[in-house]
Amino acid sequence: MNNFALCPLQRGYTPNVANNLLEQELMGGFARQRMQFVNNVHTVTPSVMLDEKIKQQYFWAFWNSHQKNPRPFLWRLMVDDVEMTTYVCQFVAGSLQIGERDGKVYSVSFTLRLKPNHTGTDFDETIIGMWESGDPRKLLSLLAKLVNEDLPDALGSI
Repeated sequence: MNNFALCPLQRGYTPNVANNLLEQELMGGFARQRMQFVNNVHTVTPSVMLDEKIKQQYFWAFWNSHQKNPRPFLWRLMVDDVEMTTYVCQFVAGSLQIGERDGKVYSVSFTLRLKPNHTGTDFDETIIGMWESGDPRKLLSLLAKLVNEDLPDALGSI
């Protein structure tokens, strides 16, 4: 699987996070909801600045390759995590837009489908539990002190 090597512009892309729920509104009160889909995809429309000839050549080679032989590829984006994460991506047909040119410099944007990276229910529940028990920074600070200071002191020179 190819890795897309260019970095996305950090401004200007708003991901639509996957929604696995089917919902039916009721006349009053909360809507009925149930899980309808498993592994629904995120969508995002990022932009890439093509400010050098070598980047332009690479982008068009990559784009053309995936137009002739559509297949997933890997790219690092920030969607549903706190840091850049590698996602399995797919170009959405007909989504490429070329931005306004400034001499030889221009940007391109395109829509992608991304396969969500699941952290796991246990991990999510642990984070929720830490927040529900108060400020998680205090808990993490105590844990760091226990591991980095108290434990080495207790073990001494064993």
